[in-house]
Amino acid sequence: MGDDGRACRKWEEEIYWSHFQSAQFFQTLSGRNYRNQLAIPQKFANNLKEKLVGAVSLKGPSGLEWKAGLTMIDDTLYLKEGWKKFVVDHSLKENDVLIFKYVGASRFDVLMFDYQSLCEKESSYFIKRCENGGTDGGCKRKDNSTETIEVTNEASHDVSESTPSKRPRKHGALPPRSRGRQRGTCSSINRSVFSGPASHRRQVTEEDKDKALKMACASASENSFIVVMRPTHVYRGFYLQIPSEWATKYMPNRSQDLTLQVKDKTWKVRFYKRDYRTGGLAGGWKRFVHENFLEEFDVCLFNLVTGATDDIVMDVSIFKVVEGVIPVTRLPPINLKGRKPMKI
Repeated sequence: MGDDGRACRKWEEEIYWSHFQSAQFFQTLSGRNYRNQLAIPQKFANNLKEKLVGAVSLKGPSGLEWKAGLTMIDDTLYLKEGWKKFVVDHSLKENDVLIFKYVGASRFDVLMFDYQSLCEKESSYFIKRCENGGTDGGCKRKDNSTETIEVTNEASHDVSESTPSKRPRKHGALPPRSRGRQRGTCSSINRSVFSGPASHRRQVTEEDKDKALKMACASASENSFIVVMRPTHVYRGFYLQIPSEWATKYMPNRSQDLTLQVKDKTWKVRFYKRDYRTGGLAGGWKRFVHENFLEEFDVCLFNLVTGATDDIVMDVSIFKVVEGVIPVTRLPPINLKGRKPMKI
């Protein structure tokens, strides 16, 4: 390479590191200590050393963020304190590949890829955080059991986990009522506890789940998103959060009605904008669930037909884990205050 070529390359590097709003690097999780620390490439650290001080925020595809402390060891900068929690919460394994995109203000967006399939780790999009800092598979209680009962306020559509009772429960007594903490202005919440829906489909296998998800992924496009149905989507609560990055890019910055269509049938559903990053489907979603016989583990592919206007339309493709229409028996709620049972 001649002098002109070297000068041009130096100029390109200077422009990239000093003027680009974001910069990226990838790292493979290797070695016995990959759970406890991750090395940041030296070139990356050298060029952003003034911006990488103390700790950084790592945002996964789910939209949640984790704090990780920065530590210098033998001239190498590591993600150290808090890194293990990020690894465990995302079920990362040795040789998985991560792409870090620095977006400013000591924040990284992180994408995760499985080392065997070389595809994104689907589970990284579905991490949920509990009130006490736990994630995904239920909130830890004082007795180390888990509980994921969720209560939704019809007005604010805020979801929170139940709190265990401090008093011992007598044999045959009702479960303790949940005490949801609302972020909105409405203070009244539904205190009824469901005895649970009764599904009549056969037992769902891991193969069923994988097949439905793969079929949805094969049909996905740039302006679509996929949601695997959870109990709070289809059995109780009936609130479906839209992935934050997708909502920020395609949805309006306000709450409004939209249309969901399956083939030639349509439903009006309310999109609630909860804050500047998150929003979801609530009012009308319950009817959509019931009339399409959705159950846990079914997969919905939402494809934006028209958006960011007064007439938002989403085409929904449903991939059921068990073929056939098998209506769920929806049992009435157990009443805790002598009120009339809610209509299901």
